[in-house]
Amino acid sequence: QRCRRHSSSATSLLLLCACACPRLAAAPARRVVSVSMSDGHTTNALDQDRAAALRAAGQQGSGQGSADALDAFPAVSVANGLYKYVLINAVVPKSGERKVLLRSGPGNYHVDVAGPTVNALIAAGLASDIPGGGRINRDDDTKDISIFGFSYGFGKGDHALAAEMCTAQFSGYKVSVSDGGY
Repeated sequence: QRCRRHSSSATSLLLLCACACPRLAAAPARRVVSVSMSDGHTTNALDQDRAAALRAAGQQGSGQGSADALDAFPAVSVANGLYKYVLINAVVPKSGERKVLLRSGPGNYHVDVAGPTVNALIAAGLASDIPGGGRINRDDDTKDISIFGFSYGFGKGDHALAAEMCTAQFSGYKVSVSDGGY
């Protein structure tokens, strides 16, 4: 249903409205959520801004981090189930020492998956960059890991690198990569 007060264009579908307008008065109060119907994107401008801000914050780092601080971060953290993933390049600013981190877990957007790790890197005095992401489906019952898709906020991740990292972390799992899907 459309809320007459808040539906601004034919490409915006209001799922639920919190304004308590008469047309939706019977619906429980919820946040206003709009989805672009023209291109299928689920990422909005606010998420794009959050991704850019997280990337910028990570690139600055405090410069006080050490190789020991970098070593404290496990290379791979992939939750069982279907989740978004990001690759994060963590860097010791003074020496330039690098480590690639793979993170996958709950979050509505890729920035939600990257945020906790980038913030922890910043707190440890390390810099970071997020070159891309996608989705990972880790199935512990079948011992399969599927890597596919892309991130609207960070771009497409290096699926081959993510697969290599998963293969090293999860011995006995079949790891597959696809460029299709979101």
